[in-house]
Amino acid sequence: MGYRSDVRIIVSKNGYKELEKFVDKFLKEKNEDYNLLKETDIFKQSKYTTYLGWNSVKWYEYSYNDVDSIMQGLHYLKEKGMSYRYARIGENYDDYDEHYYESENEDEQDLEYPSMLREFEDEYVMSELDKQVEQTSDEVEI
Repeated sequence: MGYRSDVRIIVSKNGYKELEKFVDKFLKEKNEDYNLLKETDIFKQSKYTTYLGWNSVKWYEYSYNDVDSIMQGLHYLKEKGMSYRYARIGENYDDYDEHYYESENEDEQDLEYPSMLREFEDEYVMSELDKQVEQTSDEVEI
């Protein structure tokens, strides 16, 4: 099954057009038919911004051309002076990766950052503690 991640990217609408062009060219040069950019789980555009992402995806840089095309495309946006926000949450609790570039170009500023929530799962822990109490009670009765 492999290790999975959730990935979110926020770019300007113009940045997204440039990213699309870069990814298409990159994949064509690699003779790759699959374009992950066209297979998003999350996609929303406003007048100025594009928000996209994937859930439970194998996001291995330097192993998959589709992932490499997007990551190198983000570096390309930076070279062109276009802002982006990138965040990846891996399966492991401490596996979090974030990259961003803030352009000096006024039309490319003030992008939102990907927002994530981490919450305590108190009910699960309490349930496990209840099981321990029950096991202890069973041991005492014997």
